[in-house]
Amino acid sequence: MNKRKAILEAAVDLFAEHGYNQTSMQQIADSIGISKGSLYSFFQSKEDLIISIYEHYQQLVFERAFVVGLDGNMSPEDRLAKQFQVQFEGILEYKSYMKMHMRGETAKNSEKLAEMEHRMRGRLFSWLQHNLQRLYGDRIAPYKWDLMWMTQSIYSSYMMLLISTDSDLRPAELGKHIVRQIMILANDFFEGKSTPLLDDEMMKPFSVNMDREGAFISFEKREEAWTNLYEKIHSLKSEEAGEYVNIADRISEECRKSKPDELVIRGMFRLLADVDGLKQEVSELEKQLLP
Repeated sequence: MNKRKAILEAAVDLFAEHGYNQTSMQQIADSIGISKGSLYSFFQSKEDLIISIYEHYQQLVFERAFVVGLDGNMSPEDRLAKQFQVQFEGILEYKSYMKMHMRGETAKNSEKLAEMEHRMRGRLFSWLQHNLQRLYGDRIAPYKWDLMWMTQSIYSSYMMLLISTDSDLRPAELGKHIVRQIMILANDFFEGKSTPLLDDEMMKPFSVNMDREGAFISFEKREEAWTNLYEKIHSLKSEEAGEYVNIADRISEECRKSKPDELVIRGMFRLLADVDGLKQEVSELEKQLLP
């Protein structure tokens, strides 16, 4: 594991156990056996550290959905339900992060944190808008903000219920349930039974160009590498193409874990690297996932 990732994971555990305000940078440095000066070479302040934590873990959750979205063999409805499912699975997987998140302790009156929250909310809306267009095309445009606002409310409510109780809610059932509600709401608008209340002008404060507004730009190459690998596999005229997709899926599944086994991941990369025509795409993805 690289040192930056080790710092993020150690900080999450300490923030979850003791709280943000009660955890010092010295404690974080001590927990992984580095000097405080070395810690500050990665993160200039505790505020920068917690911002990086939120952005790192949100991206891990969204990357799960991104990779599932590359599967062209599912219907748009099933694919979106699966994307919700793997996000909920990620929320359950990253328990220390979610415990930290639920404590709600951060630096007060922080402009940086406010900007981070704006980007994170924008990330969710950007993803929802992309998937609504996949489902309905351009006809969803007049209703997109109402649908996104209602969907994120449903999503957030179930997320908090999932992590704050010992409920028997299953991620797969939740994914299908949310997509069903989206379709009911959308049909209500299409049939003229409901009128949209929100529009682009009103919702400007929530619009974020996630490819260019800082937070997630460092993950662009990862997502591009995933896309290139799956597209290259699908282009192969080989009876084993389905098997190669399964290996890529297994790499994604292992990477989703809070503590992925890098030896297992590297072994699966070796299997794909031996396939004629995949070496370049495999090498680039491995470089992005295992720097």
